[in-house]
Amino acid sequence: MNGQIQYGPAHELTSEATRSADSELAEIRAAQETAELADRISRDGLPIVESLHHLQPQERCHFVTPVRFGRRRSDQYGHLELTSNRVRFHGALDVSVVWSEVATVDRAGREIVISLVNSRRVFRFSCHAMGEAAHGALLAHRLAGGATPATTRAVARSARRQSSRTRRRPAEPA
Repeated sequence: MNGQIQYGPAHELTSEATRSADSELAEIRAAQETAELADRISRDGLPIVESLHHLQPQERCHFVTPVRFGRRRSDQYGHLELTSNRVRFHGALDVSVVWSEVATVDRAGREIVISLVNSRRVFRFSCHAMGEAAHGALLAHRLAGGATPATTRAVARSARRQSSRTRRRPAEPA
């Protein structure tokens, strides 16, 4: 080839089966590490780490990791902080949500997915490693007071019922 650039289809160095097995192993390791973290939390309480930014006087930081925020090419890069009072993202755009506004906390691979009460808004924080996402999701779940998908469905049904009642009411005479 004499240093020339070759165009055309690239040959994959690993098979699909190898990537799948690596992904499964990462998921198993993340589950084991998360179980160990859950044991430590039940024994010693939530971990306290150094915050990257100023906190309120009684606020404690429990988790910090670099993340990508969103699902598009224009995603924001920054840091996710889980504190005793709120979930915070620091990047070009800063986002802060108090835990009482969080309906669900889920994990999808390397992503921590947080949805809000009475809203269709969902925040996706993509971590560098599956283990980071698993730890963050566990801590966020604890800090949010055990937010569950069932809670979200109940809140969503309640909000839909409330909005349909509001729409059906006739306008009051002026």
